[in-house]
Amino acid sequence: MAPIEKEGYWTPLEKQVRDYIFLPITWPFKFIPHAANILTMIGFGILFYAIYDFYIYESYSRQIWLLTAAWLTDLFDGPIARNNNDVTAFGTAADHIRDYFISFWMLTLAFFITADSPQFWPVYWILVFTILGLLGVIAGTLLFQKEKRGERPWGGYLDFFREFLLKDLVTSVTARIHTVIMAIGGVFYIAGAALGDVYAKTGVVILIIQLFVLGFYNHEIHEARYEDRAHKIRNILQEKIRELEEKLKKHVKVDG
Repeated sequence: MAPIEKEGYWTPLEKQVRDYIFLPITWPFKFIPHAANILTMIGFGILFYAIYDFYIYESYSRQIWLLTAAWLTDLFDGPIARNNNDVTAFGTAADHIRDYFISFWMLTLAFFITADSPQFWPVYWILVFTILGLLGVIAGTLLFQKEKRGERPWGGYLDFFREFLLKDLVTSVTARIHTVIMAIGGVFYIAGAALGDVYAKTGVVILIIQLFVLGFYNHEIHEARYEDRAHKIRNILQEKIRELEEKLKKHVKVDG
């Protein structure tokens, strides 16, 4: 689990509150080895079945329930892992990958719906900017991982990557808020294809809101990288200044 100083204040607080709320649900899972990882893989299974189901039936109403079930695995696997002291590098990686897969499939369905609904053509821009925002998050994460590898070049890459997943990679409270809003907005927009424009319009409004949160999340990720780099540079300069001061003191003593 990431250290508190890395996560800041609000992220661990959000996790503690969510884990406490879900404690009665997560407690029975402690008797199932790697229950959180199993739930994450179930999420993958639901997603792949959703893709297959759409290929066979082209039913948006069925996608509503399948996407909701897939997103619910994301809601519960984290608390199950933390409450039962079962956080693993594999589970952390799989959790992030599953979330992106669900997101991109949901956005793909939204593209299909928009193509069949000319009155919703502005939604194309919302979907494009959402995809660009998600790619920005992925790019920021990869750059962050590259920088951490530069700081810890020793040892094998797999050992480093495991350590990175468990100690450095953090799903911030901003990321969690964005995922929830995007999931709700996407499901509502898709529901509009089966249940009427009221759901679609509600989904559009929610998706616009998630764009602002996604923009802030991108800012948070990339700003954190630059602040971290600036902090390291300041530390190096301060160390150099201390070394120079020590040398000057020694010279003054010698001259005296």
